[in-house]
Amino acid sequence: MLLGIDLGGTKLAAALVDDEGRVLQKLREPVDQKHNRSVVEQLSRVIESFAGSQPEAVGICIPGIADSKSKTVWAPNIKGWDHIPLAQLLSARVSIPIVIESDRNAAVLGEALYGAAGGKSDVVFLIIGTGIGAGILAGGRILRGSHDIGGAIGWIPVWTEEEKRHFEDVAAGPAIEREAHELFHLEGCKLPQLLELARGGHERVQELLATAGKAIGQVLSVLVSTFNPEMIVLGGGVSHAWDLLAPSALETMHLWSQPIAVRQVEIVVSALGEDAGILGAAAAARHAISKPA
Repeated sequence: MLLGIDLGGTKLAAALVDDEGRVLQKLREPVDQKHNRSVVEQLSRVIESFAGSQPEAVGICIPGIADSKSKTVWAPNIKGWDHIPLAQLLSARVSIPIVIESDRNAAVLGEALYGAAGGKSDVVFLIIGTGIGAGILAGGRILRGSHDIGGAIGWIPVWTEEEKRHFEDVAAGPAIEREAHELFHLEGCKLPQLLELARGGHERVQELLATAGKAIGQVLSVLVSTFNPEMIVLGGGVSHAWDLLAPSALETMHLWSQPIAVRQVEIVVSALGEDAGILGAAAAARHAISKPA
């Protein structure tokens, strides 16, 4: 049994996870950001609340950078988390082994252990939501980069019909909402409502999503040609629009990718749902404690 904790800027979810990926005893609550140490205190309390079930380890996925060398955490949306030694702070309060991982790396581990990528060792998990990032598994190992910033693909340049822009400025959820507001005066229309309009035949919203799809296809081609993955899994809120994005995304991906690699890759949408963060955190803990000494 493992304890998985999915920590965001505003919400925290925790649950016990068994070896089959079943989520048990779930807990959800707002993140307490009253002061610089309040989230650490909250995490300690949550972990202690599950101690009676004797989890083997605790995995915590965080919305930022978990530096594997300095053992510190940077999370801009959490007060006071500017390269703090989170695992050390928690280990001083609780006796269960603590594993900290970035949300994007936890996501790809969760998909490989509990989701569609089971048994695969070369996988990319592309998160397209409020922000954009990728967890990359190469030969069964997380590709971190020299400072654990590997996978920050929201910064990749993409070409739209008008200009060159960062990927996140074209395809992230807030970017699509902003474009809809500026171009079509759809004030206050959030992504779920935009998807309803597109599926209902709103041609201009369909065109906006096609543009986002082309940007996604460009980045998919980079991932395919650079990492030659067996599978790319799509997650995050924008992945719920895959039926609308796929035609332009896949056409663009096939146009620009290495031809042998693109014929072999599988593109799927994550089916882990609202528990993806919890399962990813648990998978990160399992990955860490399973490493040979």
